[in-house]
Amino acid sequence: MLKVIILKKEKNICGFEVKNHTDPIVCSAVSVLSQSAVNAVEALTEIGDKYELKIDEESGYLYFLIPSLKNGEKSQKADLLLRAFELSVNCLMEEYSDYVIVKSKEA
Repeated sequence: MLKVIILKKEKNICGFEVKNHTDPIVCSAVSVLSQSAVNAVEALTEIGDKYELKIDEESGYLYFLIPSLKNGEKSQKADLLLRAFELSVNCLMEEYSDYVIVKSKEA
């Protein structure tokens, strides 16, 4: 089962992790959402390229973390984009619960 882990510091989202790709259609949807979130944060916020990104294309693993948000800094734009990602993957989980699970954990 594909796992999406939303990384939070208190109530703020500071990143996410995607692992265990399985069903190709659901995995494609999550891949598009996750890559779009990373691209949007980089292009549309003051965060720029100040983030950690780990990708394993073979397994479909993706880890994205904005260290400054983990350290308590605020960014309304990044928060909005990451909340949109969380909302989107939660909608996917509702429709495809046999293939994807979304959880949150402290970063």
